[in-house]
Amino acid sequence: MRLRGPFVITGALGLAMLAAGLVAVRTSVASAQAIADARVATKVTVNPGITFAPPPSNAAPGLTAAQAFATWSPGTAVPSDVSVQLGLLSVLVGPDCGAECENGNIVQGGMVYSALNQLAYGFEWSTSCLSLGPDAPQPPPGGCIQWNFIDANTGHQIIVAYQPKHS
Repeated sequence: MRLRGPFVITGALGLAMLAAGLVAVRTSVASAQAIADARVATKVTVNPGITFAPPPSNAAPGLTAAQAFATWSPGTAVPSDVSVQLGLLSVLVGPDCGAECENGNIVQGGMVYSALNQLAYGFEWSTSCLSLGPDAPQPPPGGCIQWNFIDANTGHQIIVAYQPKHS
């Protein structure tokens, strides 16, 4: 009886599975650490209608920041001059005005939101502010921060917003 061959094959398969498991654990730990490092630390008021707050400690996005960015902009990596944070995005539409305002939005406390505490990545970078013409308010002299908020689970863009830099 020769049983050594099956034991060698089984042993080799077991070692291969162990190695694959270790790589998966290492990747998961690195991904979890990257997500923890990206959490927004304090509430950011981008403008009076858009806030970005710290997520709960157990928040588990379906995508990493790099995956979300690549889903939104296929074939593109996050540029080196762009920083990213994970947080809860709320986008206020305004006071509840009935069915016209509520269609597809979230109503809470008499206010309507297009996003309310939605887990999102906020990609931010310095930019000049957009000017909408001669009658529009002029951009602040220090420039702006452009925020691109992307759903942390789907990679779909939620909103782009501009925040004046504080000098």
